[in-house]
Amino acid sequence: MDAKSSTAEIECWFAGRVEELAGLEREAWDEYLTTIRGAHDGAYDQAEPLAWRRLRRQIAQLAHDRRRDEFERDRRVAETIGLRLAS
Repeated sequence: MDAKSSTAEIECWFAGRVEELAGLEREAWDEYLTTIRGAHDGAYDQAEPLAWRRLRRQIAQLAHDRRRDEFERDRRVAETIGLRLAS
């Protein structure tokens, strides 16, 4: 396997992860909106702060996952390029 095809595979993996994480973020927002829209009267006052905290935790986790995946992509590409230069 040459470095170009390996780099392309890494970028393909990363693009898939970006798409997956974007879907998870949409799901988190949808869950938040469903929770607050379903709450009526006094229930909203209790449901909204909890739903907001949960959303913030999920968004923070997704940000962490994105940073980790970016690091992994950069590490794998650098390793591939380094192997190619060493050959």
